[in-house]
Amino acid sequence: TETPRSSYPFVEDSFSRFPSQSNIYGLCQAGEQELLAATLKGKVVCFRYQELQQKVRPVAKEVQFTYIPVDAEIVSIDAFNKSSPRRGLVVGITFIKDSGDKATPFLNIYCDYEPGSEFNLESIAQSCLNLELQFTPFQLYHTEVQCADGGSDTVFLLSGHDQRIHLYKENVSLHQFEEQPVERLFPELQQLPSNVLWLDMLGVAAGRRLSAFGCQNGCVGLALVDQNGPEVLQSWRVQFDSPISRVLLFPMSCQMKSSEPSCEKST
Repeated sequence: TETPRSSYPFVEDSFSRFPSQSNIYGLCQAGEQELLAATLKGKVVCFRYQELQQKVRPVAKEVQFTYIPVDAEIVSIDAFNKSSPRRGLVVGITFIKDSGDKATPFLNIYCDYEPGSEFNLESIAQSCLNLELQFTPFQLYHTEVQCADGGSDTVFLLSGHDQRIHLYKENVSLHQFEEQPVERLFPELQQLPSNVLWLDMLGVAAGRRLSAFGCQNGCVGLALVDQNGPEVLQSWRVQFDSPISRVLLFPMSCQMKSSEPSCEKST
């Protein structure tokens, strides 16, 4: 017999105090087993579980990322594992340095190319590419794209107050990330109606993807894209009356009424 869900109540597992508050862009998964939380006062905390004496214990530890000044305010953080066959964890952090007379935004990308250290968070945090931005950053997002040679690559997409999405892609030969025109890989992210506050993408069948974004002016956009072009196959826009703080795409499987075994599940 099935046990009622009420017999498995949620209980608090751990509690960690932040040195300052975070925002909606301040949490990301790093690798398979770690969470990174970035606080506005320039601190990044890593959460994970470790097994000690046959007990699983939560661990919260600050990670010292280089080239983040003491007066910096972190805006967003994101991380991804490189697409196979390449190896390594990549972490991106956007922040604003307030030097009194003016505030300067930056994007720091952390990645260690030394064999054996590609997934070591402490080593990665010391290997930084520092990029000064010409716009105020919002969400930092990553997604996997199909390349012309048939392979795949994972890239950063950064939305800004300039009503644009900026693309950062790894130059493998130079061991660094570079900004590239977003329309080359993401034609659906051109001519945006407002500043994008949240972006989400989902790969679907036949080399296609769905791209959704929510804007400061209340617009929600959705596009179906053939990645082989890339080409926008269909697009939709809906207008709401307040800023859109989050948009999420998710797959949903359902049973099909058919005698064919291949039709049991449809996504």
